[in-house]
Amino acid sequence: MRISGVQLFIFPHAGGSEISYVSVEKELLPETVTATICYAGRGRRIHEPFQKDMHAMAMDCMKIVQQKRKEELPLVFLGHSLGSLIAFETMNCMRHYGVNLPELVFFSGRKGPTATERSNRSLLPDEELLACLSRMGGIPESFLQHPDFLSFYLPIIRNDLRLNDTYCYEQRESFDIPFVVMNGTEDEHVGPEPALSWKEHTTAACYQEWLEGNHFYFSDAATFSRTLSKYFSMHFPHLQLSRYKECI
Repeated sequence: MRISGVQLFIFPHAGGSEISYVSVEKELLPETVTATICYAGRGRRIHEPFQKDMHAMAMDCMKIVQQKRKEELPLVFLGHSLGSLIAFETMNCMRHYGVNLPELVFFSGRKGPTATERSNRSLLPDEELLACLSRMGGIPESFLQHPDFLSFYLPIIRNDLRLNDTYCYEQRESFDIPFVVMNGTEDEHVGPEPALSWKEHTTAACYQEWLEGNHFYFSDAATFSRTLSKYFSMHFPHLQLSRYKECI
């Protein structure tokens, strides 16, 4: 049987949801079957309690991947910021339970799991937290001034940041999966060589891509999606994807 596409699971950033990546999904080639994971406590899962820790989050995401998996297509993960950690820990859960792993992974907007971020943003007073979020971008300023939005959004972002703040890496065997480390050129949170902190977790190739923009550089969805497609073409040359060569 001729394989005619790839399946991409997107792991959103802290406070992110399915709608955060709609513009990216629209720019991807039609042969890409995309599923943006909806974490508990938001979106269509608004009535579910938040995940209490990173392990519970990873287990939940693994179940979602299993439910939506199209076995005939190569599997790809993309995580942004906190989503990079969640994707990484989901992979560890999958390996532990004998679930087939992705064949290519994009880690975006964050240093590797051993590069612990010493912060307690989840405990900041509202005003300081909102100022921090404003500096990072990604949320319109008008939203940050709207009481109804804040009453809905602040519990979500605090829980997500708590998962990041309390994350503790456990030493495990490296993966044998190609990693692509992507970041914005103006993102002050990742440092000059984020790929080095991811390379230690794979025995396969580890590529690095810098795209113009801040922490939410993927708002330029066209450029971001072209970069993803470039690596799809590189790592899945057997796919019958006529438009991929245009992206290289």
